[in-house]
Amino acid sequence: MGKQKGNRTYQKKVYKRTPQKYYIKGDTKVIRKEQILEWIARIVAMLFYPIYMLMLGAGKFVRYVKAKEWKVGVPSFFSKLKDVDLKAIRLKIGKKPAIPAYAQKKTKKNAPYAKKPESVFSREGLAQLFEKYLEVFNTHKVVVVSVLAGLVVVAGGTYAATHLKAAPTMDLASGETHYVSVNNTPDLEPLAEKPELKNLGFSSIEAYQIKSNGKVLANFKTEAEANELLDSLKAMYTNTEETEVLDSYFSEEVEVCKGYLDIAKFNGYDEEENALAFIVKGTKEEKLHKVQKGENYWVIANYYGINPSDLEKANPDVKPEALQIGQEISLVVPRPLISVCTVEQATYTTEIPFNVVYEETSSMYKDETKTKVAGVLGEKAVVANVIRENGREVGRTILEEKVVAEPSDKVVYKGTKDPPPRMGSGVLSRPTSRGAVTSEFGWRWGRRHEGIDLGIPVGTEVKAADGGVVTFAGYNSSYGNYVIIDHGGNISTLYAHNSKLLVSKGDKVYKGQVISKSGNTGRSTGPHLHFEVRKNGVPQNPRNYVNF
Repeated sequence: MGKQKGNRTYQKKVYKRTPQKYYIKGDTKVIRKEQILEWIARIVAMLFYPIYMLMLGAGKFVRYVKAKEWKVGVPSFFSKLKDVDLKAIRLKIGKKPAIPAYAQKKTKKNAPYAKKPESVFSREGLAQLFEKYLEVFNTHKVVVVSVLAGLVVVAGGTYAATHLKAAPTMDLASGETHYVSVNNTPDLEPLAEKPELKNLGFSSIEAYQIKSNGKVLANFKTEAEANELLDSLKAMYTNTEETEVLDSYFSEEVEVCKGYLDIAKFNGYDEEENALAFIVKGTKEEKLHKVQKGENYWVIANYYGINPSDLEKANPDVKPEALQIGQEISLVVPRPLISVCTVEQATYTTEIPFNVVYEETSSMYKDETKTKVAGVLGEKAVVANVIRENGREVGRTILEEKVVAEPSDKVVYKGTKDPPPRMGSGVLSRPTSRGAVTSEFGWRWGRRHEGIDLGIPVGTEVKAADGGVVTFAGYNSSYGNYVIIDHGGNISTLYAHNSKLLVSKGDKVYKGQVISKSGNTGRSTGPHLHFEVRKNGVPQNPRNYVNF
């Protein structure tokens, strides 16, 4: 036939990759607004946090130096110089001693300095120095704070003016421009994002987060750890030797990005193994059941009120038919938070069905059929892309088909002759067209044999000896599968040890209709048909009614 190429799909449901959304960002006003808000927050923190620490530290230092001895290492030169009497030395050399500047003129301005202060390196000197600074600060704190705030604002504004940049725009003239086309889409407004205030280092912790459709699933210390988890997730469904994986991707919108965690709520970074189990199962809950004697999946599922197929999904590595006493199985049905889709190329053969052709014949009744020539299935080689989601097939696209062997038609005879009346004619015929009598009617092995046995192979057609109504069609331990037909006039026939029954109780049959296939069921020593004729329910010798 040759090749038949196309993209036909055998299933109605074909998995499609999640459509990606593209936005072109570049609104200068939005970006500048975000950066300005971020710098305002930084300036507020820089303004008040240092002032608070300065005042707190100065107060503590003053209390400390007053309560304890303050010892500062002073060079030996100054310690010796402190003990020298300069006035005596100058008198000895005949010079008038110099009057210190702080003693020459006593005014209101330099009055506090009329008395020589203690050494600045002594405990009392340092205490006096810090007390004076605090007194000046408290007196002029409004001015000091204003000056500090002005300096911080000026510094922050200068930095922002030099570092704020306009949003990048697309250069349509360059050769590397990416064009995004959107079909049948109304005019889109510029994408406006909420301004994000970056973390303040002293109140939050930086982390690399895995997000699925915007929802945070795990937090890691490094970006490499987050990417390694996603690689491990894909490897669960791509590392296979049975098929070749052409492509793999996530059904959801998955990303790794930098985020910030509240230090008060931080409980530590996630571990790869635990985070992977959480993403695959969709929950951190764990419920186990220990298998008891006599339990199987159906019993366990019925006890917990779940579906047996859900137990198989919860335990993909456990064979239901090989459960062991004491074995633990999970009761949590996995609902993955991130689904891995794979595209595999598969090559296989499939059957081509054959046609059935009927040939009419007047030698058979209208409702009878018989095979003349058995049909033969054809075969074709197929190349297809198989799409799986978390290992389960969700779609298949046929890429190529090639016929390897053509099918052969099945030819069936179909009867056209009108059937005889379905009630008894009063004349019985032989129930089979073949087979010799192997056991007669009468006494046998010390017991009465109530019919005639005909030796025939298993599967031979058994026909009604006359028209009538089926009064029984079933099984018992003695007759095996057997049929009883009432022909009217108090005459009935019985057909036993069949392999298959073709009629049911209440069916009306005509003379010569196939009612069963012979066999070896019930109390039987070999394949044969046990045939009985009964009158008023009493077994009669079949030879008195039928010629064998």
